Amino acid sequence: MAMTAAVKDEISRLPVTRTCCRKAEVSALLRFAGGLHLVSGRIVIEAELDVVRAARRLKQDILEIFGHSSELIVMAPGGLRRGSRFVVRVVAGGDQLARQTGLVDGRGRPIRGLPPQVVSGATCDAEAAWRGAFLAHGSLTEPGRSSSLEVTCPGPEAALALVGAARRLSIPAKAREVRGVDRVVVRDGDAIGALLTRLGAHDAVLAWEERRLRREVRATANRLANFDDANLRRSARAAVAAGARVQRALEILADDVPEHLAAAGRLRMEHKQASLEELGALADPPLTKDAVAGRIRRLLAMADKRASDLGIPGTDANLSEELEDNLVG
Repeated sequence: MAMTAAVKDEISRLPVTRTCCRKAEVSALLRFAGGLHLVSGRIVIEAELDVVRAARRLKQDILEIFGHSSELIVMAPGGLRRGSRFVVRVVAGGDQLARQTGLVDGRGRPIRGLPPQVVSGATCDAEAAWRGAFLAHGSLTEPGRSSSLEVTCPGPEAALALVGAARRLSIPAKAREVRGVDRVVVRDGDAIGALLTRLGAHDAVLAWEERRLRREVRATANRLANFDDANLRRSARAAVAAGARVQRALEILADDVPEHLAAAGRLRMEHKQASLEELGALADPPLTKDAVAGRIRRLLAMADKRASDLGIPGTDANLSEELEDNLVG
C-alpha cells in the first residue's frame, strides 16, 4: 500500500473521544475537501474524499456531534479519476451545519482560512485540523531526496492557517503556490515523522522511518564506494604520471645518477600502478613508503635541475594534460 493510502487508512481508524477534537477534524475536513453550494436559497455542503473509511467517519461525526444526517455517494472511476471517490452531502440543515463548523461567519459569509475556534483552540485542535486536512487532500511521498508531506489547500488563507497550526505543533511547514494551486509542504524528515506521530499514524511512522533509514544506509554506502573508487583512480593516475616522469629523469641523467635513486626509479617504472607502500615492500632491502617517496623526489629534482642547466625539457615534458594534474613531488 502506498504511504499516502496507509496514513489515511490508519488515521481514519483512529478513535477520538474529545468533542473539541472531533469538531476541529470535521471543520478541517469540510474546509479542505468540501464546498458550499446554494441550492434554492439554501446551503448544501459537500465533501469529496478518496478513502471510504474517512467518508464514513465524517458522516458519523456529522450525525453524532452536530445532529445532521447526510448521504454518502460513491463516484466510480472515470476521466481523470483513477479510483473511486466518495462524496458526503448534507442537504437538510446545511445552513446550520455551516455555522456550527465555522464554514461561514456570523453574517453568513464563507470563511477563507480555518474556523476561529480551530485557530484559537488547544494543541489537540491543531492536531485534529491537520488530521482532517490530510484526510481531505494530503499526500506523503516515499523517503528520499525529494520526500515531503503535502496538503493541497482551497486558497492561500487556508494554507497560512494550516502553517500556523503546524507552528503550534513545533513543525516547520511552508505555504507555497505551485501552478496556481496553494499547498502546505513539510520536507524535513524528522519533522515529517513528528507530524505523522501527532496525527496518530504510529504504524505508518514506523514504516516510513524504516524506509528512510534503509535509503540513508544505501546512500551512505554508495557515497563511500564512489569515494573509494575515485581515490583509487586518482592514486593510479598519480602513479602512472610519476612513472612517466621517472622515465624521463633517467633519460636526462643517464649514468650520472646515484644507484639508490636509480633503483627507486626503476621500481616505479616497473610497477607503474603500485602504491608507494607496495614499492617499498618490493625494494631490496625493503623500504618505508616515505623513504621510497623521498628517493623519487630527489631523483626528479636532480633531473629537473640538470634539464634546466642544459636548456632541455624537464621531467614533465611527456605528460598529458590529465596526468599533469597528478604530478607528485
